[in-house]
Amino acid sequence: MSRNDTVQAVSADILIVGTGIAGLRVALALSERFDVMLVTKKRTSESNTNQAQGGIASVLDSADSFESHVRDTITAGGGICRPEVVQYVVERGPEMIHDLVRQGVRFTELASGAYSLGREGGHSQRRIVHAGDYTGREIESGLVSRVRADSRIRVAEEHIAVD
Repeated sequence: MSRNDTVQAVSADILIVGTGIAGLRVALALSERFDVMLVTKKRTSESNTNQAQGGIASVLDSADSFESHVRDTITAGGGICRPEVVQYVVERGPEMIHDLVRQGVRFTELASGAYSLGREGGHSQRRIVHAGDYTGREIESGLVSRVRADSRIRVAEEHIAVD
């Protein structure tokens, strides 16, 4: 910090370090009851989230099942997955996808209005919801827009947290 830089006292109920998907989503959830400060060492849109091209695996088709997704995940995990954790995450997948849509994220859809689901390695069904080849960018864009519109969330870009 140079001699001309000033440090401004900031007060918030909750401090979140990082503005990837997790930080943005938690800030939005907590801002319903608390004043939130997000701190990021870069610009808000400069994150690994923004670079992610793949999609999110979730049971969104009636031809698929939680049991199949759990089985695929445990098999792909080569025996090191905790089955109860896999079950928990898989069963909440559709709810989390719908939550992202409520937050403004637009996933690729077919003409019928159903999600365009891809199939990737380790999955026996088409269950990868995506936003073209820019899924991370779309998720981040939707969440950042909501964060910027929320008067209870402040963002400190190009800052670091110490101690």
